[in-house]
Amino acid sequence: MPIQKVSVVIPARNEEATIGPVLDELNAAIARLPRYRFETLVVVDNPRDLTIGVAQAKGARIVLNPRAIGKGAALAAGFLQSTGDAIVIFDSDGSHNPRDIGLFLDALERGAGLVVGSRVLGGSDDHNVIRLFGNAVFTLMFSIVFGTTIMDVLNGYKAFVRNVAVGYRHKAKGFDCEIEIAARAIRQGYPLVEVATHENKRAGGKMKSRAFRDGFAIMMAVLRQGLAYRAWRLCHWRKPNK
Repeated sequence: MPIQKVSVVIPARNEEATIGPVLDELNAAIARLPRYRFETLVVVDNPRDLTIGVAQAKGARIVLNPRAIGKGAALAAGFLQSTGDAIVIFDSDGSHNPRDIGLFLDALERGAGLVVGSRVLGGSDDHNVIRLFGNAVFTLMFSIVFGTTIMDVLNGYKAFVRNVAVGYRHKAKGFDCEIEIAARAIRQGYPLVEVATHENKRAGGKMKSRAFRDGFAIMMAVLRQGLAYRAWRLCHWRKPNK
């Protein structure tokens, strides 16, 4: 797919300690990709620190998330305001490397509809036993239900064509948004591709995810989206011509 404009959507809830360096790295990466036009949207909800001022000083456009109820809701608010042919999402805590953005865009240009950054391929400095186990279990569940070979569906570093994120009502409010985005891409018939990207330790601030609460929401999202996908496949199934 030819891409002219890229929207980078970054959810940032009280991340004044990390958003500045993240945007500095992003701006440096953008400077190395002159064939694209970029817009950077930082989505903030219920700000209690200087995240907005720091992000604006680095050239980002601020999107306020009026619902203020999680990562999924923040991303949905950002998608609604985006104008790019392709959308890239990553976290604001410094765990993802903006310099890898070219790898994601190259994969989209080669025909992928959704590109997932894989910590299985690229490694992680921020995984503990609980996160490793949960990611492995939920990714396996997702792969079985949807018939994919994706190894790291929960990684928040993703890129996708605009149709994957725009034009429907997002139901995922929290970290289950990773499942919703991937399921949406599959249901639209887009190829899924993984690229190796390394995950750093959080550079500062506080982790927003909670293992058991968010793990339950993710598990339910896999089951819900999987059942919907199977039902959709059944409704669209056609017998071969004799």
